Amino acid sequence: MRSKLFFLILFNPFFLITVYSQNDIILSDTNSPIYESERNYLGINLSPFFNIILNNNPYEKIKITSLYKKNFGKLNARFSFNYLTNPESNFFNSPTSSSDTSITYKLSYSNYNHFDFRFGLEELRYLSSSRFHIGMDGILGYGKHFSSYTHEYYLKDSIGNYQTFQNNLINNNEGNISYNYFIAGIDLSFGMDLFLSESILLTLQLTPQFNYWIVNQNSLDINDLNGEFENYGNNYADFKLGYFDILLIYKF
Repeated sequence: MRSKLFFLILFNPFFLITVYSQNDIILSDTNSPIYESERNYLGINLSPFFNIILNNNPYEKIKITSLYKKNFGKLNARFSFNYLTNPESNFFNSPTSSSDTSITYKLSYSNYNHFDFRFGLEELRYLSSSRFHIGMDGILGYGKHFSSYTHEYYLKDSIGNYQTFQNNLINNNEGNISYNYFIAGIDLSFGMDLFLSESILLTLQLTPQFNYWIVNQNSLDINDLNGEFENYGNNYADFKLGYFDILLIYKF
């Protein structure tokens, strides 16, 4: 019974909207500022712009979002399209072998990117002059993963410096894997709304998410001389805590 109720709430947000709006379509004067007379929201995620300015790796954990919300009293129904990517490069990750005159390094690269659609609800809470919300979304998406590795061979020269040296046996020791995947999951959001004017607000929001990746086996392409990708290409669960969204929203 509990599991049925959970899926009803998660994947049918209009059920909650209908039940809730029958009792409380409009907030009382003591709890609702004048801004709630504008009940449609359009917004974008500004966090990628701040990521470029503040992060040494500006493309790490990029999340581009466009969203729409509809106010139903103390509840907002919300829908969003998202693009997420996270390239990771580990140059000179670790030496795989060494001697008095040479070192072999492994270089690795990994990247995933996907699009998803999210739909859910958020409940509005007021504390003094501030507004907060707690929300949950269902997630459906599709994306691609790519990983690779290669090796570089270095020899010590006459003055003690290491220089790249072409060694076909070592330099050609490389591998890669790519596959497409489907995504199903949920996210939770904890946010604070800052009203910049009657029609514009800035939302600061932490959005941890849990996804289950379902690999499309027909898309699997692998070249792996060292067997490093033996555990890749399988379905798996993924939990991410670190997404902090800065949403600029226009109300009308």
